[in-house]
Amino acid sequence: MDLINSALPWPNGKAYLFQGTEYIRYDFHDGTQDQSPQSISPMWPGLRQDAPDAAVYWGFGKVYFFYGDEYVRFDIGNNAVDPEYLPPNPPSKIADHWPGIWSDRIDAAVNWGNGKIYFFRDSEYLRYDISLDRADPGYPMSISSAWPGIWTDKIDAVLYQGGEKAYFFKDKEYRRFDLVTNNVDQSGPVSSLNLDPVPPGMWTPSRDLTLEQANLVMGYLIQNGKFSLSSTQTPYNGDWMTSISSPQPTTRVVVKPANINGINFIHEAGPAPLIDNLDQRMLICLYRLTQWVNASEPDVAVIRHIGIGHGSGPPTDCHNQGRALDFSGLEGTSLGVAFVRKVLNDWGNKPVISGNPMRLDPVSDPLVHDLFRSVFRFATFECECNAIGPNNQWPPKEIGDVGGFVIHPDYIDNPPPAQQLRPQHQNHIHMQIGPTR
Repeated sequence: MDLINSALPWPNGKAYLFQGTEYIRYDFHDGTQDQSPQSISPMWPGLRQDAPDAAVYWGFGKVYFFYGDEYVRFDIGNNAVDPEYLPPNPPSKIADHWPGIWSDRIDAAVNWGNGKIYFFRDSEYLRYDISLDRADPGYPMSISSAWPGIWTDKIDAVLYQGGEKAYFFKDKEYRRFDLVTNNVDQSGPVSSLNLDPVPPGMWTPSRDLTLEQANLVMGYLIQNGKFSLSSTQTPYNGDWMTSISSPQPTTRVVVKPANINGINFIHEAGPAPLIDNLDQRMLICLYRLTQWVNASEPDVAVIRHIGIGHGSGPPTDCHNQGRALDFSGLEGTSLGVAFVRKVLNDWGNKPVISGNPMRLDPVSDPLVHDLFRSVFRFATFECECNAIGPNNQWPPKEIGDVGGFVIHPDYIDNPPPAQQLRPQHQNHIHMQIGPTR
């Protein structure tokens, strides 16, 4: 098998590895190659005949492919490169649209599943923030300083499926990186590659998960120690790879203790020992939210909220069906100093800025600006954004846009007689999966 030029996971539960003029496909569930090599050009409309230098899943149905100093954007739903990136339009240059990254060439790229993308070139790497759409300060850094056991330069490709392992490729070899131990735990020729099995929904947005997919992802996360279900109310029994006997996919579960991925969930009315009446798709969403808010400094210990599995509306309301979160704040430490940031105090109560639709100020409080923008962007990627289910279409809503299903203190309401939602959301960011009622 030739060297791997680029690699990426797909929301369909497959991983694609590009080499020369061909690609190969691996299955998430069993980790094996499930298709013989195929030519790139007929199967990936709009891509060049030769493999890209790097490829990265952005989110919201888009993938970016990099060729030298240029790039194209691929739409997953349409299975084609977006028309504005094709002739007769001029090529899109990295330098014009990717602040802070190398403009002439990228060796490899990978989405880490936490709102961050890592780019590699020669002996360096940098971290790119999806929410802020820029490279993080302090980069680039040397690969050797942060990736123990990985080659120190000229990495060809990186693949991360959303589980406990990532795969780095150079020449005709791979090295498997364990995210828990932060070190390489396996290596060998690419010809012997088998991926660590993960459920097929690991890269599927929470809003697009089927109940069955969410059930498998939940099982995987439980078996890897990310959270626990109540042993008396909704006990977990089985194995995600073979069969989960309980809870069934349609069961609303009870998370006990109220801790997901090491972060406590605390209701503003007071701590509770559990999170109950939780749709399994929303549980996956909450887990992914913990990844985004704790992707880098600061160290977040608490997610605050004013409701998850219960609300005041009818039984069909998204809260009463465990499909919604009203996020109200974060607690943790920043550079060793404890902090508490609440949506009401640090956003909703701020004065409106003339000519600026957003009251989050990167100068006066960069911490709350970055954290709350990350929560907002996460919600637009994982939950309902500008429509419901498959009707969500690019581009995602921005703070300052009219309408949408992610509701926040600077939400701009549709004109009357539409319900005016902004006044009711000065103390939280609302996100939901599925229809409101």
